[in-house]
Amino acid sequence: MSTVIMSGKIDGRVQQVKIEDGIITGIGDLTTRDFLGATHIQTDGNILPGFIDVHVHGGGGAEVMDGTEDAFEHVALTHAKHGTTALLLTTVTASSEALDRVFGAYHPDRIRRGAEVLGFHLEGPFINPEKPGAQPKGYIIPPSTDLFKRWQTRAGGTIRYITMAPEMEGADSLVRLASKQGVVVAMGHCNATSTQVLKGIEWGAKSVTHLFNAMSPAAHREPGLAGTALSDDRVMVELIADLIHVHPLMLQLAIRAKGLERVMLITDAVKAVDMPEGEYASAGRAVFVKKGAVRLADGTLAGSMLTLDRAVRNLIGIGALQSNDVRQVTSLNQSRLLNLPHGQIAVGAPGNLIAVDESWQVTHTVVRGRLVYQA
Repeated sequence: MSTVIMSGKIDGRVQQVKIEDGIITGIGDLTTRDFLGATHIQTDGNILPGFIDVHVHGGGGAEVMDGTEDAFEHVALTHAKHGTTALLLTTVTASSEALDRVFGAYHPDRIRRGAEVLGFHLEGPFINPEKPGAQPKGYIIPPSTDLFKRWQTRAGGTIRYITMAPEMEGADSLVRLASKQGVVVAMGHCNATSTQVLKGIEWGAKSVTHLFNAMSPAAHREPGLAGTALSDDRVMVELIADLIHVHPLMLQLAIRAKGLERVMLITDAVKAVDMPEGEYASAGRAVFVKKGAVRLADGTLAGSMLTLDRAVRNLIGIGALQSNDVRQVTSLNQSRLLNLPHGQIAVGAPGNLIAVDESWQVTHTVVRGRLVYQA
């Protein structure tokens, strides 16, 4: 049995967390006996549940659509440096053959370095061509239960989250099927009316992809997806808090309207994270990184350079979050939505923990009791 003890401040008091075979088995003021034979990780920071990113495409020069285990691991390693201890590998709209290759390359039982890979987020191709964002229009198709079943089989049942447009023909069947299988359906890249959004929720949709971006906007006579999402407590919302995708006042509005228990911070990060600015090939297209933004040649935002630690610093900086709120929007909500035991420092929970200093810089990242990053 491998035993790790992580020391640091929890809720303002120096304590220790004991992790045995990847699971937390003790918390508090541990005895000398507890330390016998254990690996000790001493931190001077605040210990929190590790961040969970349900929407991340790449980082460190690799992306999910590379379709290799090496790429998956590289993405996991890159984001672990920024406090992410678990993530969903997120695809983009592409040909069925390209998606076949990505899902077929994944080995669910592989132990990777870096963040824990929880499975896949299928973003597209079942979206609305009127709201593609940076998704390639040529591969957008109507919702298909047959394709979903095929990809789920190739992925070994690890597709856990789908972004789709509820107004598209065939959406009803796919939302119901996915929900029945325990896959979270998020509404996004859509031009739905409020009535169509409410139907999607009734069918089983539980989340909204990058609120305000690539969706029908909130208007005073037609709330669209954005307005309906803000007003309906049955759905979570993702937020990209890079201060580029969404205005700071709208970030504050979303958190106030939804409440902390229904907001999930995401990165929507691409391969250029932790890389120099310049031109990159991403999912077969050129993207340009300049002044912290990732854009297509026509100026369309194409993902982000964001990491979750920076998202936290941004929201604290604009007064939208308090320190005690961080674990809710970075970890606990994601865990509840995906029905995971993560997101808490508690006996029986996974030993996925981070330490941060007073300025919210990550100093240590521990995944299942393994130290995967130290500043």
